[in-house]
Amino acid sequence: MVFEYVGGIHLHTSSSDGASTHEEVAQVASRAGLDFLIVADHNVFVKDRDGWYGDLLLLVGEELHDTQRAPEANHYLAFDIDEHIDADNKSAQTVIDEVNTQGGFGFIAHPFEHSPSFTREPELPWVDWEVTGYTGLEIWNYMSEFKSYLHNLRRVLFFVYFPQVMMRGPFPETLAKWDELLETRKTVIIAGTDVHGNTYSFGPLRRAILSYDHCFKAARTHILTPEPFTRELKHDKALVYQALKEGCCFAAYDAVGDSFGLRFTASNSEASAGMGQEISIAGGLELKISSPLPADLRLLKDGEVIAQTKGRKLSHTAEQGGVYRVEAYRSHLLKRRGWVFTNPIYVTG
Repeated sequence: MVFEYVGGIHLHTSSSDGASTHEEVAQVASRAGLDFLIVADHNVFVKDRDGWYGDLLLLVGEELHDTQRAPEANHYLAFDIDEHIDADNKSAQTVIDEVNTQGGFGFIAHPFEHSPSFTREPELPWVDWEVTGYTGLEIWNYMSEFKSYLHNLRRVLFFVYFPQVMMRGPFPETLAKWDELLETRKTVIIAGTDVHGNTYSFGPLRRAILSYDHCFKAARTHILTPEPFTRELKHDKALVYQALKEGCCFAAYDAVGDSFGLRFTASNSEASAGMGQEISIAGGLELKISSPLPADLRLLKDGEVIAQTKGRKLSHTAEQGGVYRVEAYRSHLLKRRGWVFTNPIYVTG
């Protein structure tokens, strides 16, 4: 039996450049239907904020980058750390190593970015791909996609009020890079909101660009755990971080439909496996996708679509070992949107 919890990962508070306190974002997240949050303020680690805030579990990590680097790049989400890590004048590899030394783990943040010149926002991609020791990457950064569409004032004024019109899902190059990485290493993916919740003025107009409430209902990471939350911090924190480290999770755009209950499993005559797990092809292997809502379901092996259907279920008999994962798409506001991106099942043999 597995237990599913829905989280918002990679958000900023007033401890760095966000608009709201930890307590305030926890309240908004709870109203939005989330079970957990992981805060990642810029080069700030606020200790002793982990805990249950009402019915929401809030955990604190840190978004690390070298502030002395020009141009700025290589943002890293550090989770399950105990102390602040100073990333200035350090290589990306050194930062990753220091996170691991503390017993933590991490994800490459917004690996690709497209910032139109109109926004005057710098692109902050990951550039040092030779690094090792990281857990995975942010397959979809909601803020990164949002700002990629802001080519002129007309678009800005429209999309700050109606961001759902344009949001489509992960950049194609991020998906391609993930598949490239999976050729040689297990690489876990998560969705990140990167929400700041700040309010901006446009003449007489005032608007929070990508509010906390909006983002918490959109870019989500669903984790699957072997035990339920008990409201005991140490136990529940370990469940969340273990699921993320192992890839027992999927990234979802829940604003186009609630993906709670989606499952991707594999079974042979002797064992079964889920997202992030490994299983042998021996004994005949059946891969199954079960969706709570109708969708364009796609099963991929080593980055290539090998089975596809429109509906709620898809079954496929695997004949070769490889890296199997699922993409699901749904139509929303007359456009196809990326809905769910699962972590892989690793098939050996």
